[in-house]
Amino acid sequence: MPTIKNETYMKKLLSTITLSLCAIGGMQAQIEGGSWYNGSIQYSAEKMGNGNFWMSAMDEGEERTFTMMPVAGKPDTYRFTDSDYDYRDVTTAKHIKKEGLDIIAFYDDKKQLKSILENVADYEEPYEQLTVSRWKEQLEGSYFFPECGSSEDVVWGSKAIVLNHVVAPYEVVTFNGRVTGYIQVKETGTILDGTWEVVPTLEGIHLYEINENGDYFYEWERGQVEYTLKESNPRVGRFDFATRTLLNPLFHHNYKKSTLRIMRNAIMARNGYRFQSKDLQDYFGKEPWYKPAASNDNIKLSFIEQLNVELIKAAEENADDEDE
Repeated sequence: MPTIKNETYMKKLLSTITLSLCAIGGMQAQIEGGSWYNGSIQYSAEKMGNGNFWMSAMDEGEERTFTMMPVAGKPDTYRFTDSDYDYRDVTTAKHIKKEGLDIIAFYDDKKQLKSILENVADYEEPYEQLTVSRWKEQLEGSYFFPECGSSEDVVWGSKAIVLNHVVAPYEVVTFNGRVTGYIQVKETGTILDGTWEVVPTLEGIHLYEINENGDYFYEWERGQVEYTLKESNPRVGRFDFATRTLLNPLFHHNYKKSTLRIMRNAIMARNGYRFQSKDLQDYFGKEPWYKPAASNDNIKLSFIEQLNVELIKAAEENADDEDE
């Protein structure tokens, strides 16, 4: 793993991580026969007679394909031909097996990490269940929810939300395997009965009541009711999941650019990084779990943290900060 030097954070740090990810080599890894997941759909890999790999998937009844051609003299490195929509900006790929992960990392012509495919051949759950469970991990925790009339924290779990000791099971609304950002709470007699749009925020979660005015989620409209849930466990931290859950950009549903920036830097803060930016010093200085290191010279990120820093950075480029 790379050593993080005390450099200009926004430029040199990300450059160091990117170069480290690109430089990881080792034994020639196996791609053929795997099941490769991009946070939404699964690709299968077929080795062609010329040594190329043909990747294919079905998405909304359409076949998605691209070809990876091995780069001579660079093990596990490929260049793209016939790229599909998801990888239109990608020029090269690197197959990496490290710290229990088996991934194909995709880079643009500036060597910026844009997306990944994760080998999920050994996963027991179908890709849609995996998509849902990964998204739920970003929501789970304890929240202060004054509108529910309780003096105790509301607990958001993987299967239910507990309000005033009442268990409110919920289901995540998906469309063709994708998380839509909506949940449906079963009839429990709580104020959350119904359908809600879930918008992650810097403080916690914002919920918007949804009127189901059509057969499909994109025809639904927000109602008049909205609630704010604020994260209430300061010992854990708002974005603790980003240090252990692989975050494909497709999971960053509804995050604002400013929130993504804090999420990315929360990974660094968790490792004791000393920030140069005043706003980051002030923000993380208030967190009881933040313990700044004496120096940044010996700070090391795990492989999954390195990936997440780069993946979140890629998501920031396409996010906005307009008010909801």
